Amino acid sequence: MIDEYVARIRAFNRFYTSIIGLLDQYLDSEFSLTEVRIMFELHHHPDGMTASDLIDLLNLDKGYLSRLLQNLEKKRLILKKQSERDGRVFKLQLSSKGSDDFLGLNNASQAQVKDILSKFTEADIMNLTGHMEAIRNIFDNRPHK
Repeated sequence: MIDEYVARIRAFNRFYTSIIGLLDQYLDSEFSLTEVRIMFELHHHPDGMTASDLIDLLNLDKGYLSRLLQNLEKKRLILKKQSERDGRVFKLQLSSKGSDDFLGLNNASQAQVKDILSKFTEADIMNLTGHMEAIRNIFDNRPHK
């Protein structure tokens, strides 16, 4: 029986990722979804985050994150500032260019979701978002191992 549930969840994931275009570059930009997520987190933590913070939050491999950060730094989207307390630690922040690029992507994402929702009635949207919240609640309340 569990195999049937697994198949249904995987089918939904394939369906949903195609709806919101996660298999392509993010919103036809030069960025991957993971790069945009890093930018999102840095935008919402203006005092900066460490690479360890990002690894913990996004559950990323250290080597993979290092390559992504090098790429973002090369594009002048992030700034690295050495910690005054520990010279081995760097705080990461969005540069002004990174902030501008992120805000443009964020606005495009908002517009994409509005476009998707424009095809539905308010009742459908309420139903859809209610189910999304139910899924999140189930995952948020799962027992932690």
